[in-house]
Amino acid sequence: MKNMNKWLILPLLFAMQACTPSQANNQANDTPTVQTTPPATPQPQTVQKAAGVWIDVRTADEYQAGHLSDAHHIPHDEIAGKIASLVPDKNTPINVYCRSGRRSEIALQELKKLGYTNLTNHGAYDDLVKQGLK
Repeated sequence: MKNMNKWLILPLLFAMQACTPSQANNQANDTPTVQTTPPATPQPQTVQKAAGVWIDVRTADEYQAGHLSDAHHIPHDEIAGKIASLVPDKNTPINVYCRSGRRSEIALQELKKLGYTNLTNHGAYDDLVKQGLK
């Protein structure tokens, strides 16, 4: 008899559960819909070009493909021999850049050895352009 009661009660329980609204459905209907707008695309900030002499230490082909206005071209491996004619005063601010920052760091170290004191490695040309320098 006990086994028979189980078989009769179970379908009855399932039928009762199917007739009552589920808690999940109530929660879904009570949740307000919120629309969000994507954040605005940040505009590149224009930075002011540092004072002094700007030197592009990339290859001639890279320089011809694009460079900052007023930048002089002296490849990093020629900087020691050509800098004195361009910048005789060793206290003049000198700003160097290249494709990634590696060659401009080599040039900066050469300039230090020659006694130049006001030096800045600005790194990659593409990064400077993205910052708004032209």
